[in-house]
Amino acid sequence: MSEFIEMIRNGMLSVFKFEELVTVLISILPIVEARGAIPIGIGYGLNPALSWLYAFLGSSLIVPLLLLVLIPFVNFLRRTKLFRRIGDVLYEKFEKKSESVKNGENGNAEEKKKNERKKLIGVLLFVAVPAPLTGVWTGSAIAAITKLPFPKAVAAVIGGNFIASGIITLLCVLFKDYVDLITLIIGIIAIIVVIALIVKIILHKPKKEEEPNNKKEDENK
Repeated sequence: MSEFIEMIRNGMLSVFKFEELVTVLISILPIVEARGAIPIGIGYGLNPALSWLYAFLGSSLIVPLLLLVLIPFVNFLRRTKLFRRIGDVLYEKFEKKSESVKNGENGNAEEKKKNERKKLIGVLLFVAVPAPLTGVWTGSAIAAITKLPFPKAVAAVIGGNFIASGIITLLCVLFKDYVDLITLIIGIIAIIVVIALIVKIILHKPKKEEEPNNKKEDENK
């Protein structure tokens, strides 16, 4: 197992040359993110604090971009014939995860502020849990779907990422003799998630469009 992990590390290092750069680039990847990059960085021999720093910065720097373009890009995929299934599955997954964060949009200014505060805390706590599909990519999608204001969305996602990255770093320090095992487990989980998404995309049945029925109803009125 250790030899397999070492082979992967050496392969990435031969391409990108610097351990720090490998750690940053892995932290940007969806699903893997900082939680996968931290044990890899530590496996290279980086100080746990430095591994956390590179992974946290790498995964946090893309948050503003994700908040701006991720959901519009998914909606673009949904409008295409070739990638519609991919877009539909991704949006439905993001929307389902956002249900626990959503709050009413109506009400006076004070109620809206309370709702925004609840959304901010909800997104932060969601990202703070170092589990599959709870990282900055999904957190940013949820913040966008729930229409959390941009500055608060950035703060919530990065704040949650700070906590999740800290938890993973702490686990790697406490179980330093099992860093390779932690890396392997995170890698296996990422592969399982990807396979599950692919299967869901293949089996996905598009929802019947309601527009024609709505048009007929309007014409009958």
